[in-house]
Amino acid sequence: MNRMLLALALTISSTLALAEESKPVATQVGDALRPAAEAYGKGMQKLVNELFAGSKGPMGEAARANLKAQDKREREANRGVRRTMKECIKPGNVIDDDVKECIEGLRAKEW
Repeated sequence: MNRMLLALALTISSTLALAEESKPVATQVGDALRPAAEAYGKGMQKLVNELFAGSKGPMGEAARANLKAQDKREREANRGVRRTMKECIKPGNVIDDDVKECIEGLRAKEW
């Protein structure tokens, strides 16, 4: 695994070195590997939160709150078109959390 990462880093660094001479090789390698490292870190953070979310106590509560906040951030990043309340309101003029999420573009109108 380490050999593969080293080979990848050397390949990327040599390619980047030809394209840009202004940055040191180590910086170019770091820039090239940053997206993969961030994705790995986010995946591990979610895994640990899911592990602790099933437990009771303060660690479980914090993990559940973190998972909820992460889910909200992901939904906001991938939200659709915002709508008016008139478009999203439920039959009988009911306004609830589903309608609010529909207005913000976080949920499709399914009623």
